[in-house]
Amino acid sequence: MQQTLLAGALENQTENQKTFKRFLNRGQPPYEKILLKYHEKRVLAMLNKKIVPPYEIEIQPSSTCNLNCNHCFGKTLTSKRLENKIKEKQIKTIANRINQYTEGEFKTESIKFCGTTGEPLVNPATLYGISLFKALGKQIVLFTNGLYLDKVYQGKKYLDYLININRINLSLDAGSEKTFLELKGRVGFSRIIKSLEELVEKKHKNLKINISYVIGEKNHQEIIKTAKLTKELGVDELRFRVDFTDPKKIHKLSKKIIPSLNYAKEYSNDKFKVLSSYSDEEIKQDDSAFNSCGKKCFTQHIWACIGPDCELYSCGHRTYFGVKSYGSLLNHSFKDLWTNQKRLENLKNLPDDYCKFCSPFSSRANDFITFLDNLKNQS
Repeated sequence: MQQTLLAGALENQTENQKTFKRFLNRGQPPYEKILLKYHEKRVLAMLNKKIVPPYEIEIQPSSTCNLNCNHCFGKTLTSKRLENKIKEKQIKTIANRINQYTEGEFKTESIKFCGTTGEPLVNPATLYGISLFKALGKQIVLFTNGLYLDKVYQGKKYLDYLININRINLSLDAGSEKTFLELKGRVGFSRIIKSLEELVEKKHKNLKINISYVIGEKNHQEIIKTAKLTKELGVDELRFRVDFTDPKKIHKLSKKIIPSLNYAKEYSNDKFKVLSSYSDEEIKQDDSAFNSCGKKCFTQHIWACIGPDCELYSCGHRTYFGVKSYGSLLNHSFKDLWTNQKRLENLKNLPDDYCKFCSPFSSRANDFITFLDNLKNQS
């Protein structure tokens, strides 16, 4: 990237150079470095207004969940959930249509099973979809709360279907059964820990197991305890973020949260990483990383989302009742939906009033690519 897009624009421009270095040293996770290292050609295509397939497509197999988390931003978005239409037949159609769309060297490389209002493993078709996309050569990522890892489907535990995928992100959010119950509305912590132990023992060497922890009023006191526990379990990473649905409360708790995070990070070593998705300043008082206000949305070119209704959406945070989709994958090819005028017209209108919450990656990526876009226009 430095030798292509940036070389001319940065030449003899000290302020741009300083800004660029600030982005690359912004902290952990290194989102900006990831964009440069793995997505340079895609970013360049984006800035040159070329339409290419997204790197990643998120599939949300269900709009219903088996837990009731206090901090779930999906609950704050809607009182009516999208219709659940995904079964094995539908996911096969979706897989074929995604796989058919290529543009030169560009194709969709990663499939992420996730949910805004629902848990993907509530729908057994997720397991079928994982095997289907894996056979097509896609990288597979699963976001789950982990409660159904020990559930049995066709004679095997769910976790046995997952040992050969690329990454599992498990939302634990607690360091004890008591806190888990208080946060999520039912017991399950001990079950999940037991499943994690089994998963770590059985997993393929290429599978990364990451634990996520959303910090709020009821669980900030278990940050250090969870770091110790997850390191002992043998997972690869523990990533903390704060509850962006209640920033005022987070700012108020920041004097307790930040020291605990700094202590937890000391558990990091070559095999285990403890990361915070937000900086100390953002946890203390800066809300800009929690939403899309004032930012142009570039990440809509890098990924897309298929909701539980089999409709195509620009982002996994927009799959809720009231948001208009780009159309159904059951009725149209993925290429037609991705390149049609309806989507292209909407590109310049995002973010809009439905972009209430922005992921840490999207927020930082949009900041960085805006900077690169300005550099390109200067060169």
